[in-house]
Amino acid sequence: MATTELFKKVLYTGVGVVSNATDRVKKSIDEMSKVGEEAQVEGKKVVETFVEDAKTRREDVSGRFKKIIDTVLGQFDLPNRTEAEKLNAKLAELESKIVAKKKAATKKVTKTVAEVKEVIKK
Repeated sequence: MATTELFKKVLYTGVGVVSNATDRVKKSIDEMSKVGEEAQVEGKKVVETFVEDAKTRREDVSGRFKKIIDTVLGQFDLPNRTEAEKLNAKLAELESKIVAKKKAATKKVTKTVAEVKEVIKK
């Protein structure tokens, strides 16, 4: 659980940094808009560039975060999603075989009981 908390803190810190930077850029744009229309256009370009850069960085951070999680989970020797899905499929297959064998056994016992009753009647 400590590892999960660490990952959450790292992720939240990244989001906080982006949020803080966005607020600062917006404040700068507000100040620039007071200067004049030309500054406002320039400010808009800065914001658009910042937003695009933030999207790229978010994808990069997300990819790195996923690699870290995969590495940590690998150290715990836990099955990954594909392995877990294969295990679930195998479990379902075995459960269906058990149900089929139970039905066959019940049918056989019912038939045997009926035969025994016939023998007893004679």
